[in-house]
Amino acid sequence: MTALLTVGAAAAQGGDPYLYLRTPNAAITARVTGDSVSGPDLQLSRDGKTLRGRAFGQTVFLGLNGQELGGTVGRELTRMSFEDDHGVTRARGSFYGRLSELNLSKDELTGTVGPCSYDLKATKDGSYVGSRSCGGVPERPVILDIPPALTKQGTGMTLATLALILGVP
Repeated sequence: MTALLTVGAAAAQGGDPYLYLRTPNAAITARVTGDSVSGPDLQLSRDGKTLRGRAFGQTVFLGLNGQELGGTVGRELTRMSFEDDHGVTRARGSFYGRLSELNLSKDELTGTVGPCSYDLKATKDGSYVGSRSCGGVPERPVILDIPPALTKQGTGMTLATLALILGVP
């Protein structure tokens, strides 16, 4: 959790309420307010310990329980656990029906979610920039902006939302 709060503080420089993922072939944008994330591809809301809604045409129903999240994304079972390890939030488990591992700190975001692998480094403005590969040629540049409003929703909500957008090729 400390790593995600640090990430939120680093991203707070701009105070932008939007979550962005830009690749050479796609752009995903969602507005983060209170306990919801909404945009053309995402309509998610957190109600207590439940995250539900739609993401990329798939129904999302995830339970957030302490250091775990579990449920379904579309027809695929999802179960991930997460922990803070010396300023790095590490998430491991299954997402989009595949083994996934995501490491997030104020300095970098690395790992694999669904079919996509990421190697992103933090910039001075709080964005993450680098490359990804979704089973083909690596794509560059990939830019990810995480708004402070998302990290304020807690580690489970932040990781689930990031995994939803990062796991889409």
